[in-house]
Amino acid sequence: MQNPFVDRLIERAQERDSRVIVGLDPNLEVLPNFLQERLRREPTETNIEEILFEFNVAVIEASAAEAVGFKPQAAFYEQYGLAGMKALYRTLTRLREMGELILLDAKRNDVTHTAGAYATAWLGAHHPIFGTPNPWRADALTINGYLGADGIRPFMQVNPEAGLFVLAKTSNPSSGELQDLLLQDGFSVAEKMAQLAAEWGATAMGECGYANIGIVVGATYPEQAARLRAIAPRAPFLMPGIGAQGGSLQAVSAAAGADQLGAYAASSRGVMYPFAPAALSGPDWRDAARQAISRAARELRLAIRRVLASQGG
Repeated sequence: MQNPFVDRLIERAQERDSRVIVGLDPNLEVLPNFLQERLRREPTETNIEEILFEFNVAVIEASAAEAVGFKPQAAFYEQYGLAGMKALYRTLTRLREMGELILLDAKRNDVTHTAGAYATAWLGAHHPIFGTPNPWRADALTINGYLGADGIRPFMQVNPEAGLFVLAKTSNPSSGELQDLLLQDGFSVAEKMAQLAAEWGATAMGECGYANIGIVVGATYPEQAARLRAIAPRAPFLMPGIGAQGGSLQAVSAAAGADQLGAYAASSRGVMYPFAPAALSGPDWRDAARQAISRAARELRLAIRRVLASQGG
């Protein structure tokens, strides 16, 4: 049995002096030109799988020293059908072999029995029929709390050591259409979700003092991030939106908590694609890509460290 995810997260953050979660959102249209040209020459399912996996490995190896963990977004693999899912399978396997933390961004949930199936698929330690190790297992999963406690308990029960990140205030521009609406108790919908997540997490505390249930809070909303931290003081925050979406490092600082271990900036496009695809048109694309990716991940880690230090850390 492993330690709770949140303890492993905090331990890794301290070891690497980092608050960076690197997204793995492969998009064939913006990969290095050399890989795109390879696919045009041989447009097969096998080649899609190999190219996606090959690029992911380059990203992982280039940024691992700067990252607390990696966040594959399931949709970017599902869109390519079986080839994409095979690439995801191999990526999860490689991350596990390297000892990296895996936060699967799949935003799953449904009624109780369906939530249990989702939990078994992505968090279960073993295959439900054969009892063999589950190669799809992630260390943590993003989930939708809209169904309430009935949809949360199955994820907690299938694997109590797994981490959960409940959507609270998402990074997209239209999130306020629902999430900012005020309820009768004066909380916004996002704040109410954070309160519920804090209540669920109170029964799943790690030795580090943080809960194994966190919330997703867009770094694009620094003021809300500070309010949500006050509502859920022991919840780890997964904060997407850094980079391409214009998220603020001040939001990460506002949500970091007194010990500055409570907030983690998720960056996908900003770390994965810090290059012009056309600039990587030769067979030596790996070295150039890795240098650019490593530099982007390092700069983000150091920028967060400077912001936290300026706040008295």
